[in-house]
Amino acid sequence: MCCKRETNKEVMDIKSILSILFISGAVLAAISSCTTMTIGPDATLSLGTKAPSRGGEFKLLGMDIPQTGYLSADVEYWTTIHFDADPKPDIRRVCFNFSGGSQSCVDVQAKDVTYGSHPYFRVSIHVPVDSKKIDCYAEYVRDGETHRTNTVTYYVVALRKPEE
Repeated sequence: MCCKRETNKEVMDIKSILSILFISGAVLAAISSCTTMTIGPDATLSLGTKAPSRGGEFKLLGMDIPQTGYLSADVEYWTTIHFDADPKPDIRRVCFNFSGGSQSCVDVQAKDVTYGSHPYFRVSIHVPVDSKKIDCYAEYVRDGETHRTNTVTYYVVALRKPEE
């Protein structure tokens, strides 16, 4: 004979391995479709479940402050806030609570809101010295009433004081 025939045991082993791989892939696909992961510059991992939006719901998913190195208190940063909403919300302003007690609210301009499969809006902020954590929420209008979203948190790696 020119070829080796596989035994029933070898065929069953291959089928078992393929079944395990297929089931594992299906489970990973299901988990990744319902979970958002955020890895901040401080290498912390944040997992959050993204539930489907109900009519009129506006939910913040996370925020990013692009930075190279450490944040500096004398620099204005364009912050990107990711959200999920149905239908498109009328976003009025976003507020930031900084560790240390200070707060800053910024009006959101319609031109800074991007819709699509991964909607977000952008605003500029100054981060106070010694901030370690930034909590963020948005205010929006629905049916003539102002509502507040959930709060998302951003952890600051380190903040450099302005050089004198």
